[in-house]
Amino acid sequence: MSKNYAVYAALASALVAPLLQGAAAPQQPLGEIIGDDVYVNCQYHVAAHFPTEPKFRDITYRDGAHTAPARQFYVDSGGRNLSVTVVHFMSGPDQDPQLVKNAADKMSKRGQVHFDLNVFYEEPGIPGRQLDIALGGGRVLRGSVYMVDQRLYITEAISDPNDYPSFLFEESVSLIDEHGTDHDSNPVGLASDAPGTSAGLPPRQYDCSRINRRR
Repeated sequence: MSKNYAVYAALASALVAPLLQGAAAPQQPLGEIIGDDVYVNCQYHVAAHFPTEPKFRDITYRDGAHTAPARQFYVDSGGRNLSVTVVHFMSGPDQDPQLVKNAADKMSKRGQVHFDLNVFYEEPGIPGRQLDIALGGGRVLRGSVYMVDQRLYITEAISDPNDYPSFLFEESVSLIDEHGTDHDSNPVGLASDAPGTSAGLPPRQYDCSRINRRR
């Protein structure tokens, strides 16, 4: 995701922003721009730029003795496998660092880890992990894990390392509430207060009616 302190993410933000701005409509007064082809699902508290309309499947997520219902939104086409899984721990805390750690550690065992970073979706309130993993056949897995509002978010983008739609998807995933408001409130801090960032702007506001609608 594009809301952390990794150099990789900073580069992604610089590359993704012009594309979104070139094909977008303003969503709020101070100029935050969101592409019309972003998939939004306020019921499941997620938004993301999939290259095509995502499919979904309902699964039971397991972490040791913990189980919880989950929905996975995914696209498998063009040699890429993109997914974001939203796990709802309805009786648990708003955030559980151990669940984040366990999910990220499990992801890291799938190949050769190029990097595994502790990052923030929002500074400092929503910590998480971001990983880049080499898989077999020259493919890579770019993934991230965060938790907020009792929901664990696991993002995976598996593709050729130079596949731009996969890169765009992984950097675009947004954690939102039931009204479409991004949990990233764009705080101004040491890591975020830089030219070209969204620091100080209102949170992104997604249109909940956009579900299952693309240009």
